[in-house]
Amino acid sequence: MTRNHPVLFPLFALLWTAALFSVSPVRGAVPIETCLSEEGKTCFAVPLTLPAPDRVEGTDMLIAVDLSAGQLSRQVREEARNAVTALIAGLPRGSRVQVFVLSNEMTPIASTPGFVGATPELAAAAAADLARETPLGAMDLKKGIQSAREALNGLDGANRKSIVFIGRGVSTASFFNRHEAARLTAGLAEDRITFSAFANGAVTNNNALASLVFQTGGAIADLRIKEGAEAGAYLAAASAAAVGWLENDDLPEQLGADALYPARLPPIRSDRETFLIGEGDLPSENPIPLTLEVADAAGTRSTLELSLTAAPPKEENRPLARMVREAAKDGGIALPIPGRALLREYMAALENEEEQIKKLGDETAEKTEDAPPASPARPAEPPRTEKTPKAW
Repeated sequence: MTRNHPVLFPLFALLWTAALFSVSPVRGAVPIETCLSEEGKTCFAVPLTLPAPDRVEGTDMLIAVDLSAGQLSRQVREEARNAVTALIAGLPRGSRVQVFVLSNEMTPIASTPGFVGATPELAAAAAADLARETPLGAMDLKKGIQSAREALNGLDGANRKSIVFIGRGVSTASFFNRHEAARLTAGLAEDRITFSAFANGAVTNNNALASLVFQTGGAIADLRIKEGAEAGAYLAAASAAAVGWLENDDLPEQLGADALYPARLPPIRSDRETFLIGEGDLPSENPIPLTLEVADAAGTRSTLELSLTAAPPKEENRPLARMVREAAKDGGIALPIPGRALLREYMAALENEEEQIKKLGDETAEKTEDAPPASPARPAEPPRTEKTPKAW
């Protein structure tokens, strides 16, 4: 199965024990990556991480499997079933799950007419149900997320709530851009629902999926993973991570930041770093103390103290300056950087694009020097290039 990576890299909240909801220090000083912009400003990426939870709670999980016409490949569908099997079988005790087929509509499979207890037997039954489905129609991701949110909000009980999407992330049935996604993720954040994903398909919209995951505090299977069982097991393990929603209004002041993105702070997790990017004069003290106000899925608040240190500016971090400029246009609503690996891929993609633009400009300049003068009636036009990588 082929995994295509677009240019830009544009669930599980957890209840902790009472002991966590005091002041919780983090060991060691965490480095803040920095670079200098062309204007001489310090641009930076701040990594935030929660402590691991003391105990694991159950989750109410809605699994949406893309079975639109774009998923005709037998191997793609098999990997989707393998992912569902491993995911359900690996969920914490007390979890409930409902599996939907997502194309034009959201349709529950026969073995999960509602949310039912996650067991190995259910995992096998769900895989059998999915094997009987025929890929049809066009996938409507926007409608799927809206329907999933409504279904999860209709549940009772204290379980955490999460959406897991397995599929391409290409919403062909409806117009779905980053502004639509921003509205959807804002609603999910309000309801403390996280969105996680396994990018499964011949051509996947990794940018959209990574952005949805980042903005809601979810987990995304490594984009290099092709095997569904491995992806499902990863997402099941991720459901045991702690997730917290930041309630700070003073983070820019604590960091000395003139700007900090995303403007709507994303949730942070215990199993990966959540990066905030910005620019400004970082505090001179070393290490830099940072105090976070965090709420869990139930709304219980805690104070988390972090210790960070500003690393010296590095040339390899130069794309951070462009990231900040682009995020300033819309508040960073489409940043697709859930974790250090995707942050590095995002930065590398920006660096590569700038090199390609420069190369194209140099080649055009050489051709212009060798070419005869353009007719006054039809002046030569400069080449058109995409200056900003598309996050969607």
